[in-house]
Amino acid sequence: MIWKLKPKAPEEFIRQFPEYSPLVLQLLWDRGLKTQAAIDEFFNPDYEQDLHDPFLMLGMKEAVERINKAIERQEKIIIFGDYDADGVCGTVILKTILEALGANFGGVEIPDRKNEGYGLNFEVVKKIAAEGAKLIITVDCGITDIEEILLASSLGLEVIVVDHHEVGKNLPKPGIIIDSLQKGDKYPFKELAGAGVAFKLTQALIQDLRAKNKKLGINDGWEKWLLDLVALATVADCMPLIGENRTLVRYGLIVLAQTQRVGLQELMKIARLNPTFEIEGLKTNLDTYSLGFVLAPRLNVAGRIDHANLAYQLLIAKDRQEAQIMAQKINDYNRLRQKTTDEIVAEIEQRIKQYPKDKNYSVIVEADKNWSPGLIGLVAGKIADRYHRPTFIFNQKGNFSRGSARSIKNFNLVEAIGECADLLIEFGGHPSAAGLELENKNLELFRQRINEVALAKLSQEDFLPSLEIDGELEPDQINWELFDNLVRFEPFGQGNSQPLFLVKNLEIVNVRFVGSNLQHLKLELKSDKMKGKIFKAIGFRLADGNGKLKAGDKVDIVFELIVDEWNGNRDLQMRIIDLKQRQ
Repeated sequence: MIWKLKPKAPEEFIRQFPEYSPLVLQLLWDRGLKTQAAIDEFFNPDYEQDLHDPFLMLGMKEAVERINKAIERQEKIIIFGDYDADGVCGTVILKTILEALGANFGGVEIPDRKNEGYGLNFEVVKKIAAEGAKLIITVDCGITDIEEILLASSLGLEVIVVDHHEVGKNLPKPGIIIDSLQKGDKYPFKELAGAGVAFKLTQALIQDLRAKNKKLGINDGWEKWLLDLVALATVADCMPLIGENRTLVRYGLIVLAQTQRVGLQELMKIARLNPTFEIEGLKTNLDTYSLGFVLAPRLNVAGRIDHANLAYQLLIAKDRQEAQIMAQKINDYNRLRQKTTDEIVAEIEQRIKQYPKDKNYSVIVEADKNWSPGLIGLVAGKIADRYHRPTFIFNQKGNFSRGSARSIKNFNLVEAIGECADLLIEFGGHPSAAGLELENKNLELFRQRINEVALAKLSQEDFLPSLEIDGELEPDQINWELFDNLVRFEPFGQGNSQPLFLVKNLEIVNVRFVGSNLQHLKLELKSDKMKGKIFKAIGFRLADGNGKLKAGDKVDIVFELIVDEWNGNRDLQMRIIDLKQRQ
């Protein structure tokens, strides 16, 4: 593992803000927060001030006008949502506002991940037209559905695309597009989740009707109760927690702690989350881990194992007993998902061991008809992390292979896949995560071509796992003052990861291996610079490879600073990310 200290913030920047410690300023600089306004927004998220005017988005005015017209004429509106947590949450958000405004809401269509795949398809467009709908609103999809939207138009359907994915060379026409990544869009924040864009459409609808002095039947601030879904979707979709997203997630966590959705209440209960809320200071014990590693995988698993309608029904549930049954089912699916994913990963690792020694694959490409299409994205992520290679995992069905890809730093998937577009049926996504489909006969040629692209774009260093470290600390800097400063940077997530620090030349006083399989490493450490001070450290799943450590050894440690709470006591603890024994 290569350790890389981030470049130091310029002295001029440090001098500009004397009210902050140099360490805090280094962390701000690392996150691109270089002005007073950006720093104030980051440290003091304000719902009323930080959210941008939704009408700055290209297409928003036209979308609001078309939806209002549909409501006035009582035209049937159908929402077509994606099957992941982002799409399902965005779908519930739009359903909620349409019903609140008295729309003729005709229901929701969410595709079957295994049988229909991502985005609109011809059959569902025909079905919606046959049911007499006049307007389709897509959520978290649609930006690449050019042919499907042409069909919709020919059948008398209008389509509003609410999306946040990368825009291709051509936009769907006719149709109204809301996607801040489209050319000419002036919305200042480009990193909203799909549900975040749906929330902006909700804001715009309310704002427009209030401007026209029309009765809404909803109270001021009503839309804030949707922020639990916005926060959940934003973290689930790995969107950066800076700018507007930071504000949405911070307030969304507070709403989630008091959520009125019985489905979320029951899901948190079965996942052993016990939310607390303190009105003074607007504090909750829920955090981005609760969203990204507890709730989001459970919402996503519905579409991976069964059908995303299960997650949708859970989020709109009114009956507690029904919600309990659905939450239990989702929890059971999550256990199955974990087991099956591990089995597929193990199978791929066996294949990788058989790769010819004379071929150093820059990209891992594997396919199988027995791998669940709902799990290949998770598998791709795990393989990419373990081997530090861009990874493409395909499910094969008949003559076609449908795949999910996950990337590494400096390899933009959308651009790279685009160089192989002549081999593909379709593709789309983000720079770090994408989906694609091709004919089986083109799979081997795609493997060759994408490896050639990677070799041209990446250096050997790009294939080496690395840790970017925010700063090197002296032992006396590891204290409660540091921890209190770090709390100000929460919530952590993409674009605002929990800071990593390096401390050198600590001596091991005691070493233990703990956990049910003795897989965790627990250390007590001391420094020559702080006589009598013992530092506690825990390295989860780090026992393997560190079995020869003993008292008296000197080590350098990269760590996150955390709090260990036990029996009412609170101690600072280093969560070891990596360590190196000094010679």
